[in-house]
Amino acid sequence: MASLKKILEAARLIESATPQVPPPPADDGDIDAIIRRAAEAEARTSTPPPMPARGQRARADAEAVDAPAPALAGVEEGLDFAQIYARQGVADAGFPIERLIKLVDGLKALDPTTRRAAISAMDVADETWSMDQVLADADAKIAALRGHQRHLQGNADALVQANQTRIAALESSRDARLADLRQQIAALEAQIQDAVGATAADVARLQSESESNKAALARETQRLDAQVLSLEELAAQFRGPAA
Repeated sequence: MASLKKILEAARLIESATPQVPPPPADDGDIDAIIRRAAEAEARTSTPPPMPARGQRARADAEAVDAPAPALAGVEEGLDFAQIYARQGVADAGFPIERLIKLVDGLKALDPTTRRAAISAMDVADETWSMDQVLADADAKIAALRGHQRHLQGNADALVQANQTRIAALESSRDARLADLRQQIAALEAQIQDAVGATAADVARLQSESESNKAALARETQRLDAQVLSLEELAAQFRGPAA
């Protein structure tokens, strides 16, 4: 980095002791784009990852018990931005956008015009970096973050589709099993009705047989009693008087 004196002289905050060639005018559009991207990156960094709702966790636990989980990766939360950039193949920058974010934050006490002038002066005074390099790093990292979002969306969609397929298979299996069980229940109910009817017929037959037997016993007893009486009367005619 250039010395503070050179930076202030380039920003025209102090007078230079020797005449210098005036720096080229700063491109307000580039500076505004950097500041806007810096604010967006800071907002993304400060926002905590969303927590799953309680109902979603309960449903996930129930599915884990009822059916094996599909071998698919879900949404990976809280991954460090450096890891995302590495996965997306973003090369390391000599002056990364994060460094400019800190620089902009350090100059937030200045008004926007002075801040842009100071940053442009630093760009002119320091030959180790350029605004074009910072913008290229910002664009590459924005593209990497969007690519990571698309990757997460693809994983989430694939998991949802796999779960929908599994749910449809489970419901189809359930319906087939219920139909089979209902068929078995209907067959058992028919067997119950057959058993009840057969038992009732056997009971009625046995009860009728018992009543018929009782009636036959009564008739036979009456007939035998009549015969005994007839024989006793006949025998009494030929017996002598009782002693």
